[in-house]
Amino acid sequence: MKVLEIKVVYESDDLEKAKKEIGDVFYDFGATGLKIEEPLTHKNSLDYYRDEKEFLMVENAVSAYFPINPYSERRKIAIQNAFDEKFAEREDLVYTVEFYEYDEEDYQNSWKKYFYTQKISERFVVKPTWREYEPQDDELIIELDPGRAFGTGTHPTTSLCIKLMEKNISSNDTVIDVGTGSGILMIAAEKLGAKEIVGTDIDPMAVEVARENLALNKVDEEKAKAYAGDLVSVVQDKKFDVVVANILADVLLILLKDISKVVKKDGLVILSGIIEDKLDEMIRAIKEIGLEILEIKADKEWRAILMKNI
Repeated sequence: MKVLEIKVVYESDDLEKAKKEIGDVFYDFGATGLKIEEPLTHKNSLDYYRDEKEFLMVENAVSAYFPINPYSERRKIAIQNAFDEKFAEREDLVYTVEFYEYDEEDYQNSWKKYFYTQKISERFVVKPTWREYEPQDDELIIELDPGRAFGTGTHPTTSLCIKLMEKNISSNDTVIDVGTGSGILMIAAEKLGAKEIVGTDIDPMAVEVARENLALNKVDEEKAKAYAGDLVSVVQDKKFDVVVANILADVLLILLKDISKVVKKDGLVILSGIIEDKLDEMIRAIKEIGLEILEIKADKEWRAILMKNI
């Protein structure tokens, strides 16, 4: 089977920050592991002297790997665009995105040994399709396979969002997931009892993947529907009991006004994907449009916010 390697070679004033930011983009597209390459900074290794040329050729790079499938070409374009949108105007970082295809014997089976069932909140468990798992007590299972999804629930931004959802979505709620990606939040909403779920994403490939994952989790297609398009054109005048969005803070700031228009009075909004450095700016924007902040959850440098439309 052929495997796609996507490699970002970079130089930056802050190498650790750049490495993390590049990794976060890959994680948003479903990568669950990364290959890190860094040049040797000190000649304190015997290996350096054995093959100095090899060490000198090493660059700062982060790579992610994806099985090649019918979505691969569009995935390449989407990932290239994501890096360009995030870094093209940055003066502190220079980068190139490189693509490689190669054969790996029995890749379809060998890569599976690295992925395990993970509990990401009090109730939700994310399970690869080939793993066996018996739910405990009131656990809820979401099946997602790495490589088929934009986000598999293990990233802090997704788990933070789901932790707030499981405490605040009730039976018969209507829910909209803005920037649905893999559809994982739509699946979670259905398992929490929401009676109607809508997902929107401006990326048609993400919508295809979301629909595939909804079907994989046996979500009724009449109950949960994913649409390609921006929030306003998809929703028009409809309002929802709960609005969820797990997107980067800069995008949330742009969408915040539209999001506030599609939540019912006394309805809830859950926003995640907010890096700690952007939290104060996000709080100011939320207060300006009249939403009441009820809770802020943290995981490492990421934040998620629960608010109410008063």
